[in-house]
Amino acid sequence: MNYYNTTEKRKRRDNLRKSIASRSVANTDKTKRNYSLRKEALNLAYDDSAQAKSSKMSAFSLTMLALGSIIGAGMFLGVGLTIQLAGPSIIIAYALMGILMYFNLSFLAELSLLDPEKGSFQTYAAKAFGPGAGFVIGWLYWISGILVMSSEATAAGIFSAVWLPGIPLWAFMLIYSVALTMVNLSDPRGFGKLESDLAIVKIIALAGFILIAIVLVFLPLFGTAPGWRNITNTPFLPHGLSGFAGSLLLVFYAYSGTSVVGLAITESDNPGRTVPKVVLATSGLVTSFYVISVLLLLLLHPWTTYNASTSPYVSSLLPYRISAVQTLMNFVILTATLSAMSASMYGTSRMLNALAQQGEAPRFFRQVSQKAVPRRALLFTNAFLIGIAFLSYIIPNKLYLLVTGASGLLSLVNVLTISLAHWRLRPKLVVNHPDHTSHVPGYPVSNLLVTLFFAGVFVSAFAIPDQRASFILGLSLIIITAGIYFVVRHTLKSNSQFPYHTPGQNHVPTSSLNTLHTLKHLAYKLRKHISKRLRP
Repeated sequence: MNYYNTTEKRKRRDNLRKSIASRSVANTDKTKRNYSLRKEALNLAYDDSAQAKSSKMSAFSLTMLALGSIIGAGMFLGVGLTIQLAGPSIIIAYALMGILMYFNLSFLAELSLLDPEKGSFQTYAAKAFGPGAGFVIGWLYWISGILVMSSEATAAGIFSAVWLPGIPLWAFMLIYSVALTMVNLSDPRGFGKLESDLAIVKIIALAGFILIAIVLVFLPLFGTAPGWRNITNTPFLPHGLSGFAGSLLLVFYAYSGTSVVGLAITESDNPGRTVPKVVLATSGLVTSFYVISVLLLLLLHPWTTYNASTSPYVSSLLPYRISAVQTLMNFVILTATLSAMSASMYGTSRMLNALAQQGEAPRFFRQVSQKAVPRRALLFTNAFLIGIAFLSYIIPNKLYLLVTGASGLLSLVNVLTISLAHWRLRPKLVVNHPDHTSHVPGYPVSNLLVTLFFAGVFVSAFAIPDQRASFILGLSLIIITAGIYFVVRHTLKSNSQFPYHTPGQNHVPTSSLNTLHTLKHLAYKLRKHISKRLRP
């Protein structure tokens, strides 16, 4: 009996030891498994955050993106038209429009900092004046973007014809449209780098032209230096105030493109520190280059020698027979035009994607790639360039002025909306940001002055006979877009997935929030969830 009891005790003791050992092994395996999962979660969070951070645009890239979207055919080709209309007074027009561009960009930047939104000014219009305004402004920006791309593609074809005169305009437009579509299908970081490189080329070209022109104007290296006589020997307002007013729409078009900055702010790195620098650098650089280069164009030759058939930056050098410089300048101008066209593709496709996310465009355009590129919206938008290319076959001589004027009018509507939305929304938004310091001087008087001036430019377009067709086209597009909203407004309200929210109202964050912040938050939640569920 004692032996039996001893044997049973020994067996129970051995079984207990085996059980403890097996539990220890299981706990060790579970601990290793938990550690592995935690490590995987940490790696996932690091990779997501690193990937999101790597796709962000720096202040330099964002500035170059703004310069790339602004400096294009509107300056390199359109300046010939503006000089024809205003004569020497065009210098005042470019300086004045540069100041107004600074205020407009400041309005948009401050709204984007106080209330980051993926739809940018389109969303602010809806918050300030209702969903109808947001719908109309968003779709007008999309239509205007197509017209901008068309004008840039037309200008690129004109520049390319200098080397290959036998190729028709529509063929150049198709080639460039397909090539830039492939570029825009890349990730935002790659796109930003490309725009930075192309914008640097533009700046170098303008700086190089300014240096060469200064030498030609004031130093008698190629004969007699003209000096200041081409300006002093002619009336400052050869066509009166009407000619000056008629040039303002085309000058404004040369400055348009700043809206893309508002769309790209959510993809910038540290917007609070980056955006104010971008506003100042962009407006200062563009205005300086425009005013100085136009002044030198007027000093090189009389204002009556310039037209829109060739770029004044090339034709002004022809009498000096500097063939290498002329060829290089034409190439740089072509590059600048393609850069502006690419930047327009970026902003227009993202606007269509934002409209789809808000339920104001077909759901088909909501999808984005793993690199956050709205491919469907991009391809659908660029498909309209085929129709514009066909139009260039019918009216090749009038196409540029037509699409430029119409696009300028639609861009004017966007600018007016930005100014008024900033005036109405800023007091409510600042309440939630007590530490915010204003980046817009003169508020709210500056809003009133900018609004009145641009409204006057809009109305004056009808008074110019050459711009009347563009005015009718632009106004028709505005009326048609507003009419479509009133027809489908009930459907839009029922299908909207992202309703507009008034400032200060609590609402659920959407995809318009900063991408990097969202990924970091999700990674943190994932680590916390795994640690809690798999803790030994």
